[in-house]
Amino acid sequence: MTTVSAIEVRRNLGRLLNIVSLRHEELIIERAGKPVARLSPIGDAGPPAHEGKLDIRRSRGLGKALWRSIDVQAYLAGERRAWD
Repeated sequence: MTTVSAIEVRRNLGRLLNIVSLRHEELIIERAGKPVARLSPIGDAGPPAHEGKLDIRRSRGLGKALWRSIDVQAYLAGERRAWD
């Protein structure tokens, strides 16, 4: 936990917001040497594990209903004929 003065917060708010949001650090803001406020990240303490990535683990089992209505052996035979 880092302590910063209110004047430093006024001068460097953007940089301090980056520290809080990207590094997930908490800042204590002081005025006249006394703590008056806390600047902390919202939500989880760490970055999301799969932000911006496709998580295919959630798609498990989605095709079950589709394949129940299809004769798999006939489908595979048709695909094999298409390749020959």
